[in-house]
Amino acid sequence: MMKNRLQFLLRKNAGKQHLEIYQEEVSKLVIGKDIKVMSLEESDMILKMISDNMLFEQSNLAWSAKQIPFQDKHILKKIISDIQLKYDDIVYMQIKNSDICGLALLDRIDMFNVSFHYEDDSSGLITFYDKSLTNMLVVDFYEEWNEYFYDIEIHGKQWSYLVL
Repeated sequence: MMKNRLQFLLRKNAGKQHLEIYQEEVSKLVIGKDIKVMSLEESDMILKMISDNMLFEQSNLAWSAKQIPFQDKHILKKIISDIQLKYDDIVYMQIKNSDICGLALLDRIDMFNVSFHYEDDSSGLITFYDKSLTNMLVVDFYEEWNEYFYDIEIHGKQWSYLVL
C-alpha cells in the first residue's frame, strides 16, 4: 500500500512539472476559457474503470473512418454535433499527460474545438468518454509522407448509431 502511495505522489509531482504545458494544450482543444482539469485521484478512478471495462477493445469498435485529410473537418464536426444532439452531458477528454495531470472535463462534447490545429496537441491522440463510460470517441491524427490525416473511431452503442 505504501508503494502505491509513493508511486501516486511521484506521478502527481511529475504532473505538476507538465501542468502548464498540459493546460495550454487543453485550452487550444476546448472552446471557452472555463477549462476544468480533474484531480489526479478522480482521474485515476475513471481511468481504472475504463481499463477494467472491456467495452473499448478493438472487437467492440462500432464505427470508424480512416485517412481523412486533416484539413477536412466536416466529418468530425458532424460527428460532434450528432453526438451533442442526442447526448447533452459531461464528457471526459484524455490527451497526452492526462494520466499525470488529470482528465479534462467538458460540460458538453461540443465544447471540443473541432477546428484545432495539428500542432495544438503533441500526442496526436484525443479520446472522449461519456459519463457512463460506455461510449468513446477517438480522434487519432498523424503525418504520412508530408500529408496530414486523422482517423476516427467510435465505440459504444449510444454514439455509434448516430453516424451509421
